[in-house]
Amino acid sequence: MDRILNLEQYLELLLGPRGTASAFTSDALRRAAWREHARELLAVVDPGSRPWAWWEYDAPEPALPWEPELAYLERCKLLTETERERLKAAGIYAASQATRKP
Repeated sequence: MDRILNLEQYLELLLGPRGTASAFTSDALRRAAWREHARELLAVVDPGSRPWAWWEYDAPEPALPWEPELAYLERCKLLTETERERLKAAGIYAASQATRKP
């Protein structure tokens, strides 16, 4: 695809659609844009967080009601070591998966 996103499309992948309108002409095009740009979009969100499109297209299961994003990522074992290090440096501690009992 190798397509450049406009600002509205970029923001939609990060934050979700504005109201009922979409910056994409179809969900298939939005999904394809996410697949192509996921890496760069993941890099701009805080550690322990994911863009809207990740939740829409890549989340392995729905979050529990009122489950914080960080808790979900930890429960599903989706936090990277880099995220854990950045969270620790920020004074936010996620439990280590290495010491968790099965």
